[in-house]
Amino acid sequence: MPITEGARTVPAVAAARRESRLRRGLYARARQALLSDAGLRLVHAVERMRVLAHPRRLPLRRGSDQREQDRDRDAVMLPAGGGNIGDQAMFEAYLANTPGDVVAVMRDADAYVIPEEDRARVRVLHAPLLSGGTLRGRWGEVCALADQLRAARSFAVIGADIMDGGYNRAEAVTRAEMLRLARRLGADARLLGFSWGQKVDSAASAALARAAREARLFVRDPISAERLDRAGIAAVEAADLVFAADGEREPADVSAWLAQLPDPVVIVNLSGLIERRTDLVPEFVALIDRLTAEGMRVVLLPHCLRDADDDLAVCRRAGEAAARADRVLLVERALRPAEVRWLTARADAVVTGRMHLSILALGQGTPVVVLRTRGKVEGLARMFGLEEYTLDPAPGIGDEAGTALADLFADTTLRERIGARLPHVRALAQRQFAPDERPSAAAV
Repeated sequence: MPITEGARTVPAVAAARRESRLRRGLYARARQALLSDAGLRLVHAVERMRVLAHPRRLPLRRGSDQREQDRDRDAVMLPAGGGNIGDQAMFEAYLANTPGDVVAVMRDADAYVIPEEDRARVRVLHAPLLSGGTLRGRWGEVCALADQLRAARSFAVIGADIMDGGYNRAEAVTRAEMLRLARRLGADARLLGFSWGQKVDSAASAALARAAREARLFVRDPISAERLDRAGIAAVEAADLVFAADGEREPADVSAWLAQLPDPVVIVNLSGLIERRTDLVPEFVALIDRLTAEGMRVVLLPHCLRDADDDLAVCRRAGEAAARADRVLLVERALRPAEVRWLTARADAVVTGRMHLSILALGQGTPVVVLRTRGKVEGLARMFGLEEYTLDPAPGIGDEAGTALADLFADTTLRERIGARLPHVRALAQRQFAPDERPSAAAV
């Protein structure tokens, strides 16, 4: 009698397992080919041809055609958002500089808070697959975006730190290719406020080079601009979008705590993204204890509150371990960008692992000590002459940050120098919204 496994014989089970392994191997190879530079080029070329052959689905006004005067909106593709105050700040900066109706393309319908004053003019296009660079099953989202682009004056992609492919190759390529699609459909196309790392993905680099021939690219720091120039990719040197916005709002809970004592205040942020690689909580506890022992008060301010890289959990650990809990405030909610501006304007310094917290602080003239991540903060520091205040997130950071803060406090002209450079940086950020001649749309 044959040995069996369930109702099948041993040979049958072995054959089924071989077939399963073969299928997994074929799927892996097919996926690898699809996500190669050639595969991604082919996918997007086919998408463009289908879109251009696809009939318009949004109704035109009676007696109108596709002429320029019928374009009545601007469209923007946003980063992931979802608890990231920096992403929210970039979105609000875009809105502050873009009058009229706006279509916001986002991954999750609740990923952003639409400011109350903008709710009547902002429509959300929910496109989770397209926004995340997922190729399979997104044709409906591509068509929905194309319909909006046919009626759009402009299409902007907020590039941030996405475009070099360091996080996700397919997402970076998709966003570059959507700029090209927008130009084919007659909209002005711009890539706003992006960094370019030292180590970039080859397919993302090739995609951005193609987009640069049809769209305007605005890079947000001089070091990224130098890297793009060496790669032969044309870009305009600008600054982060958040420098193009202002406005404060007092957070009542934080304000009440600050009003209790007149002591100097240092804002400290622990990045959940950095913590995933290196446990720096003990280092920051030592820093907090040093600051409170010297008569300062500390605000632990999370900047990204979400499951994948939650700052709040890390900040909470540091706060619970601090020796002088009475001199430490843990902010346990996501402040709005205007509330962060209010708070940073009243702080004596900021120590952070999140670049956009440093940008919001610098916009208020407040000195910062920033942890270096993915090669994107060094260029920001150069714009303000703060290179010595960027540190590596490694063991010993507590002592280094303490020393940097001591130097910062001893530099009596630092705030003045930051303030002197700020108008130029704001002007660079405003470049991204200035009207300009569009690059001509190339043939498919």
